[in-house]
Amino acid sequence: MKKLVFNPDTLAPPVGHFDRAVQIGPWLFISGTSALTHKTGPIDQRKLSPTIEEQTRETLINIKRVCEAAGFSMDDIYEIRFFITRREFFGTVDGIIREFMPKRGFVAHAYQAELMNRDMLIEIEANAYREGSS
Repeated sequence: MKKLVFNPDTLAPPVGHFDRAVQIGPWLFISGTSALTHKTGPIDQRKLSPTIEEQTRETLINIKRVCEAAGFSMDDIYEIRFFITRREFFGTVDGIIREFMPKRGFVAHAYQAELMNRDMLIEIEANAYREGSS
């Protein structure tokens, strides 16, 4: 199977030695994405929206941009992993994910973690599958 990489122009270049997404056959693997992904500059100097609601929406919009660049949609996502800095954010994040992904048919994992920028409240990774994509 052929491996394709995606670094959409609608997002900033990755901060490290990786790609925004890699497609292998019908699978799309999306790197950790945050509300910083579309902003340029050193990661510790990028300014973030202050609330978990805003950061979650911006993060999911950035994931949508990656999916679209690869010819996928949010409906193709079958797995998400989200990392939040406070477990109290879970209900809020879950509600916003429901807005962006109203259909069931995916699995989710949630973790409490310290993130790469001190103002980051959430980071999300996702995997998608689209029959016939390659």
